[in-house]
Amino acid sequence: MSSLVIDTPRVFVPLLEPARYKGAHGGRGSGKSHNFAELMVEDCMRERGTRAVCIREVQKSLKESSKRLIEDKIEKFRLTRSGFKVFNEVIQTPGDGWIIFQGMQDHTAETIKSLEGFRLAWVEEAQTLSARSLSLLRPTIREEGSELWFSWNPRRKTDPVDVMLRGPELPTGAVVVRANWSDNPKFPMV
Repeated sequence: MSSLVIDTPRVFVPLLEPARYKGAHGGRGSGKSHNFAELMVEDCMRERGTRAVCIREVQKSLKESSKRLIEDKIEKFRLTRSGFKVFNEVIQTPGDGWIIFQGMQDHTAETIKSLEGFRLAWVEEAQTLSARSLSLLRPTIREEGSELWFSWNPRRKTDPVDVMLRGPELPTGAVVVRANWSDNPKFPMV
């Protein structure tokens, strides 16, 4: 098994500990997506056979997904010989796990059951996630030690992710950080 060393910016360190809900909100350029992509790769290395899903409210193609970013992290950390295999629509992880990419808008109470048994769910652009999608997703990802991750640029206090993770009562087991470009040590001078 390869050893993976990731230099995590200070603002994201609280997200390294196990938590049912992990959230990172703030402005563009903060590195939220890069952090969760690296965390996804790291978790899949550590927990062989992990099944993970990367979600957006609407995803009409994989170009709108986080797939390319995760592929870049696999390549950056030279993990193609460590059990990661990139296919057109999915990424196989060590121990015969999978990372899949889906839009929540297309799910119903019946079709969401296909995500049962998944341990990780990362919702990118979570500010667009509907209350309906959130209510379908939360009870579906329920494996022992499962986690739901949310990265977003806040728009309105009434957005469901904001109500859940920035409202007056955080759900039990939630860790939420605020990150902006000034927290990103890799923010380009341009």
